[in-house]
Amino acid sequence: MSDADAVTGTAADDTTPPEWLSLDPGEEIVWTGRPAFETLYGTILSGLLLTVVLIGFLILLGVPFAYLRIQNTDYVVTTESLYVKSGVFSTNIETVDLDRIQNTEYNRSFWGKQFDYGSISISTAGSSGAEISFDGIPDAPTVRDRITELQRRRAERGDDAGAGDTPASADQLAELIEEVRATREAFERVERRLADGESVPEPSAEEQDDRTDG
Repeated sequence: MSDADAVTGTAADDTTPPEWLSLDPGEEIVWTGRPAFETLYGTILSGLLLTVVLIGFLILLGVPFAYLRIQNTDYVVTTESLYVKSGVFSTNIETVDLDRIQNTEYNRSFWGKQFDYGSISISTAGSSGAEISFDGIPDAPTVRDRITELQRRRAERGDDAGAGDTPASADQLAELIEEVRATREAFERVERRLADGESVPEPSAEEQDDRTDG
């Protein structure tokens, strides 16, 4: 069972990657989304309530742009990374690998409580604030739980890969220790002869071959 199946309960192949996203080999989409249209309700209601002053009309004038922003924003969670695509007149793509995530923070505004949407802020180690954020998404706590689960599974894969490294055998260690001991004894003999004023004989051809082989 893949990580995508384990976390979502559905086959990853059922989710077609958006055209702007290029997945790495073995990377699978777990969740895709965009800001909820309900986020416009709060803007509209705020504008209507403030129409008694000029600022209310300015808020209402911004509703079409807010709609375009929603239409041009995509959030993607894969088994390897998080992606945010945004931009109305241009395209901006941000990404954070799961193993770089230090903290995920869920928050919900007043209007979010009324219309059931929230935001997730993702921070990485060393960052001064949120690296990327999923703003105004429905069922944000569930999405946050999915991200946390994927982090855990990725960490477990890394631990399993590290545990798979084969340590040196006892015979190899014994052989290495014997070579070090023989080298040390050879140096000690040379030092004794130099201390006694004796000349150090040239190594025999056999010894040279042994050193070359070593």
